[in-house]
Amino acid sequence: MVEPKRYTPHLLYQRRQREHLREQWRNFKLVVDWTVWLYLLIPGLLYFIGWYTSLWTKALPAWATSVPLPLLTGIIELIILTGGVLLFIEEADVLFLKSRRVWMRTLMMRGLVRVTVLQLGKMILITALVAPLLAHVYEMSLLQIVLTSIWLGTVASLQVIAIHIIKVRYTGWRRWLSLTSLVIAMGWMIVRTSAWMSGDMYTWKIMLSIAAVLLLLITMIQMRLRMKGTFEGDVREDLRSRLRLTALMLSQAVRKPKSPQTRTIVFRKPRKLFRKRSIPNRTAEIAFKAFFRNSETLKLFLQLGGLSIAAVALPPFPVNVIVCGLLVIMLTVMLYRAWDVLATSEYVQLVTYDSAALHEAGSIMVRMLLLPLIALMGYIMGVFWLGWLSGFLTAACTVALGYGSVSVAGLIRQTRS
Repeated sequence: MVEPKRYTPHLLYQRRQREHLREQWRNFKLVVDWTVWLYLLIPGLLYFIGWYTSLWTKALPAWATSVPLPLLTGIIELIILTGGVLLFIEEADVLFLKSRRVWMRTLMMRGLVRVTVLQLGKMILITALVAPLLAHVYEMSLLQIVLTSIWLGTVASLQVIAIHIIKVRYTGWRRWLSLTSLVIAMGWMIVRTSAWMSGDMYTWKIMLSIAAVLLLLITMIQMRLRMKGTFEGDVREDLRSRLRLTALMLSQAVRKPKSPQTRTIVFRKPRKLFRKRSIPNRTAEIAFKAFFRNSETLKLFLQLGGLSIAAVALPPFPVNVIVCGLLVIMLTVMLYRAWDVLATSEYVQLVTYDSAALHEAGSIMVRMLLLPLIALMGYIMGVFWLGWLSGFLTAACTVALGYGSVSVAGLIRQTRS
């Protein structure tokens, strides 16, 4: 007769981990159209492979060669903050597992080992992405790059577990004060250690840093396993971690209800933007203020502006010029569509407008929104491409291009109407 398999805390952890992965996979399939992603993923993957290969075979951009190692490590520190700990402790465990110290300790130990492995893998992937920079700019060998990934992985594990301890221990203002102090201290430690390691004897310095951080990590894990009275905090943080992906996906489909605001963030006072109070100027002023008073359009405008600036700053010549021209046209069309929303609204329909005045007001409103943004785009492109002084010339060129784009688009719209 076959003896039934004994149920152990390791089997319990594995079962809960499999259930968590299946749940995340089901949620992911509900919101992802694989046909669309297939058309996006394959070209994107091929482009990424070609771009990554060019980093090894071609010279790096001028801005990349001037990035110091502490600054690069500080940017990676921001990525480290996205991690979290998942112990797979549930509310019903209070009936049985809370009185079983060995079971709870095993679940915690497996969860802490899991997050350490995940953080190490994440830092290895990030180090592989910036490996051309490490090899060409900082002249690191393969051994030094591997040691850098291990050091970043141990630092990331230490920081994530320390943040987890604060989250399960404190609530309210004590929690936020402790988290802020910890993040500042850890960021300062990482940047200072990177500055100390750069230069001569990098290999021995980073090996010493790995050993020191590893000792701190082991001490942190032991301290976490000995903590008592954190069951409610463990359950709360586990539930929050398990639902993080689901909440992120639902946030793209379901809008959170907002409380009505009696005062807007910008343009709180009715100040005039134009001295000449003609009908087109007043209508463009109303449209301009309405655009920024709407949080959704303001958020979209800032996001597109940030992406546009990055899109013209990173590519080399002449790709940056082509991208800048396409973005000016795209932003012009997008802003004219935003104007159409106001032009067809009930507010405008209450007033009898001359068609020429309405078209002129639309062109004024689009120019007010477009020209400052593309002037900044042109200046940033010039700074990364030619230098800070030449950025003013490229900014003037992009402003002239934007003015012409708005005029041509307005003429086309007027002839079609």
